Amino acid sequence: MAHEALLTEPTDVTLFLDYLASRGRKESTIRRYRYDLQDFYAFVSVELEEDRPPASKRIPPSLLEGYFSLLAEGRHYHAKTIKRIHTVLLRYFSFLHSTQRIASNPMTGITAEEAVTERLQEKDLVFPAEVKKLFHSLRSDAGLSARQAAVRPMLAPRNLLMIQLFLQHGLRLQELSTLTYRQVNLGKGELAISEFTGNPRIVQLSAAEKKLFFQYFQLIPEPVRPSYPHHPVFVAFDFQRQTYRWSYENDAPKNLTEVAIQKMLREERRRAGIDRSFSAKHFRNTYIVNELKKGISPEHMKETLGLQSILTLNKYISFVNQADS
Repeated sequence: MAHEALLTEPTDVTLFLDYLASRGRKESTIRRYRYDLQDFYAFVSVELEEDRPPASKRIPPSLLEGYFSLLAEGRHYHAKTIKRIHTVLLRYFSFLHSTQRIASNPMTGITAEEAVTERLQEKDLVFPAEVKKLFHSLRSDAGLSARQAAVRPMLAPRNLLMIQLFLQHGLRLQELSTLTYRQVNLGKGELAISEFTGNPRIVQLSAAEKKLFFQYFQLIPEPVRPSYPHHPVFVAFDFQRQTYRWSYENDAPKNLTEVAIQKMLREERRRAGIDRSFSAKHFRNTYIVNELKKGISPEHMKETLGLQSILTLNKYISFVNQADS
């Protein structure tokens, strides 16, 4: 082994550092990576109130968001330093995901720019006029080719539902893409967010959202419709065959991936005639700002969003206070 492991070093970290050594990385680079990963795991252990570093699969995006907030707002690290640490964690979790040591990558959606940004700006939100145009477009066939119009009734409810969950509940991209049938209880009108993508919590659905769920499920042909607990809720669509897809490898409906959801957002944005780019993160930002403007307390928002630290909300609180002043 080209580097010396500490007794408290998680196995995943050791494997990753061994991988870097096998790729010819310098010892100084490996020492720097180890230091950054040790610091991150020390933060995680404190947040989870555990004596030993937790398994990597138990680290949700909320912990990473809290960590970057600590670096920027608690420790006041320079942007260059935060970007370097972001690169370390991105490569680390990408390695774990590619080697199937974790089911999903918690760094997805956490960009270097967001990691270093201490201030929220107007451009980080989805504007009310854009939301109106987007929902109007989702309910319209205007501008579609005959082929696109033929499948629109099958796709629009799914896309509308996903955007609704982003905007009205602040769900993360990963939380939505990994949602399974066992997490949906339409009788109670609840979504149970998994501990693998965030703090375990219950999201209460409105009557309109429950109706959208029922409509979406009924539009999926029964042979490929989510019906077992492990089945993904949001299913990929086959435009050639004009139907929802089945994964023979997983013996389940084919999961709509994070990349596919991002592509859907881009296509719906363009179709609505919205020129500027925005992502799932913009919807989450908008949700948080809107809730704070309603007078919802930061403590309540922390629980609602499954955040590990209230520090994550500081830039939103500052934005709202500045807008009110």
